[in-house]
Amino acid sequence: MATSKDLSAQTIFGIKGFVAVITNGATGVGLMAAQTLVTNGARVYIVSRRQDFLQKAAETVNAGASSGGKLVPITADISQTDGIRTISSEITRLEPDGINILVNNGNVSPEERARSEAYTIDFSDANAVSKWMTTDGPDAWKDAYSGNIASHHFLTAALLPLLDKGRQQTPGHSSAIINIASAAGLTKTHSHGQFAFSSTKAAFIHLTKEWAHTFLPLRVRVNCISPGIFSPVFPGEGVRDEGQRERLERVGNEIPAGRPGKETDIGAAILYLCSKAGTYVNGQVLHLDGGILLKAPSTV
Repeated sequence: MATSKDLSAQTIFGIKGFVAVITNGATGVGLMAAQTLVTNGARVYIVSRRQDFLQKAAETVNAGASSGGKLVPITADISQTDGIRTISSEITRLEPDGINILVNNGNVSPEERARSEAYTIDFSDANAVSKWMTTDGPDAWKDAYSGNIASHHFLTAALLPLLDKGRQQTPGHSSAIINIASAAGLTKTHSHGQFAFSSTKAAFIHLTKEWAHTFLPLRVRVNCISPGIFSPVFPGEGVRDEGQRERLERVGNEIPAGRPGKETDIGAAILYLCSKAGTYVNGQVLHLDGGILLKAPSTV
């Protein structure tokens, strides 16, 4: 029979001393995950091309850290081979005992023109729909698949030996990979014209299951968080303008939860899947969407 200590939240969800890598960790969901892990005692490397956001995130999060956790920025472009090599070599140098957590957070959404026109399209006009579907051109698709899928596939491969080493150094815990997808990868709606973005998220969900099966002999678990509507968070600040806040609140009122997602929602999911609490969970998708999939037509 388990002891009271075994069943305490501190034991089950404890990650103190763990090492994590988070891509696109300087803003949004990535920053929410990073702050949660640092707050609970993990050493977290966040990766982004934006050095200014990285530095601001590190200053903000480290100023509030009190449990031994630390946020370490790494400036690199994971869509480039040199960027992946930089990350791998730097983490290998700094963490000779390996890492415990990899959060693959792809947030490339290049279809801005199509998104801005989504509410003005006459869907009974074939010519209008055809033009709208190709508004942002083939480069948008290349950017989305490069930034959200291919880059994370090759980064995961590069860091897999470190995840294996981290598992060997942490008895009773299996290293965890968390892929951040989106409810857009499961709904049958047009995602406001973001066809490239939504299809990459569907691909990421499937890739999660393939990796989970492939990594079984290594005891490296792979799970996926599929967020719905979340307030965008930047280092040191919340939603950037009042109009954006009002739009989020309006959309949030329309979903079953009655609000957009927030930091504690992501934090709870991350802690569950990355800690001892989640070691019996592998190859699964956590729908963190406030109930969107209960209302929207979806593949679930």
